This record gives sequence, structure tokens and C-alpha cells, in this order.
Amino acid sequence: MKDSTYLHSNKDESLGFLRGALMWRGSVTPRILPSLLLITCYPLLIVALDQYWRPLPHLAVTPFEYTGVVLGLVLVFRTNAGHERWWEARKLWGGIVNQSRNIVIAALNYSEALDSSTQANVWRKEIVKWTVAFSFATKESLRNGKNFDNLTDLLNEQELESLKSATHMPLFVAGKIAALIQQARLSQQIDGFIFSELEGQLILLIDHLGACERILKTPMPLVYAIKARRFILIFLLLLPFSLIENLGFSVIFIYFLVAYPLLSLDRIGIELQNPFATQNLSHLPLHTICDTIKLQCLALLKQSQC
Repeated sequence: MKDSTYLHSNKDESLGFLRGALMWRGSVTPRILPSLLLITCYPLLIVALDQYWRPLPHLAVTPFEYTGVVLGLVLVFRTNAGHERWWEARKLWGGIVNQSRNIVIAALNYSEALDSSTQANVWRKEIVKWTVAFSFATKESLRNGKNFDNLTDLLNEQELESLKSATHMPLFVAGKIAALIQQARLSQQIDGFIFSELEGQLILLIDHLGACERILKTPMPLVYAIKARRFILIFLLLLPFSLIENLGFSVIFIYFLVAYPLLSLDRIGIELQNPFATQNLSHLPLHTICDTIKLQCLALLKQSQC
């Protein structure tokens, strides 16, 4: 039997259907509730005017027709585009994990001895610590932060200050790794083939960084968001007129049930646009990913010293 830990990819998601359906933390409901309650006052006004003032125009729209519109919105609009950005970002960070491990494994296992064992150990520790630092520098760069508390056991104060003051922190670290690879090649610690392999893995790290920055700095087209919201607004404005003839004040409840998923989908599209921002729901667990890289790379270093 497979461990349920591996079957359940989202640790915050409940395995039980009912509990998961009623979860408040991580849901977009708290973020759309004020707008949802406010817009639900609109059908109340329409029904009250129709019942107590004078009949309003009634639109002949069957339940199946407006349900089809809702389903169309689910399939077509913003969530698909937002999820695509989120998933691409996750794949890029998977690449950062893989390339970091590849650099460390190659550096620790395919290098020949330097003139002294002390010099060799220093080089190995240096390339491991800067490879680990690359993921943390990338995380902080994408989140516009400079919190490197998790690197205080690897980098000294001067190195941390140089990293924080760098114009582009990930490229600063990449430069350190490149210099170490060049140093090993000049000292003949690694041959030309391993040099090319390490350089190729470093290039892939930088490529993944650039792709993450592309996602971060290229928001969803504004015209797309405007059209989606305009369509939702028009639909919600006309919906009460198609319901008041047969439902009366029940329109309010039906309207709430239709508006809830529409506003939720609109909000989900916004939340998924930037998968790196911690204030967004379901942001990528970059802190956990970086800690994993650090743990595994240091374990490889320790293993090589045995």
C-alpha cells in the first residue's frame, strides 16, 4: 500500500471531502465575501422593485442556458491562464532543484585532487555553499526581499553583506559559482569535459531564473482581465430579470449561488498570476524548496568527506 503522504501532494488540503469543502484557510471565499454580499443586494433591490413598485422587464432565460454560461466561464476564462503560469513556475523550480544537485554531485565526485587535500576540501565546500545560496538568492529576488537567515551557517557576515548589496543577487551568486568552476579548470582539478558539464548546469540555472523573472514581470494582459470582468458583470446584472417571474424572493438565493463561483473564479485567476508572492493564495513553497536543496547538497558534501 502506498503511503498517503505521497498520494496527498498538498499538505494543507484535507483528505476528507466534507472537511475540504468547508475549509476556510486557503480559500478565496474570505477575499471575495465582501464583494459577494454587496452584489447580492442587487437582486434584492430588483425583486423588491418588481414586487412592490411596478413590474420590471422579464427575460426568458431557462436555467439550462445560464448554467451553460457559468460552465463556459469556468472552462474559458482566467483560471486556465493563471494555472498555466503557476505550473510553469513550479516546473522551473523543479529544474533549479535538479541543476543544483547536478552541480554538487559533479563537483564532489568528478574532481581530481588538488595540490593539497585542504585546498580541495575548501573548493568543494565553497561550490556547495554558493550553489545552495543560488536558490535562496533567487527566492528573495523574486519576492523582493533580502532575508538570508537560513544561510548564516554557510556564509560569513562579509559574504552576506556582499550578497544583499548586489544589484542582482542571483547573478552575483552565479558569478561566484562560475569563478569557482574556472578556478578548478585552471588548477586542473577538473578536465574539459567536467568543466563543460558544470558550466552547462550553471547556464540552465540562469535560464530557469530568467524564465521565473519573465513570469513575474509579465502580468496577464489587462484587456483580457477587463473583458472577463465585463462579461461577468453584464451576466450578473441581467440574471435577476430572468428569474423574478417564477422565483420571487428566491432569486436572491439563486443569484448568490451563481455569483459565488463566478467571483471565485475571477479571484482565483488573480491569485495564480504571481506564484511567487507570499500574499497570494497557493503561492509556491519556495522556502521549503530552498531548504530541501540546502539539506540535500550538504548531505552530499558530508557523504563525500566520509
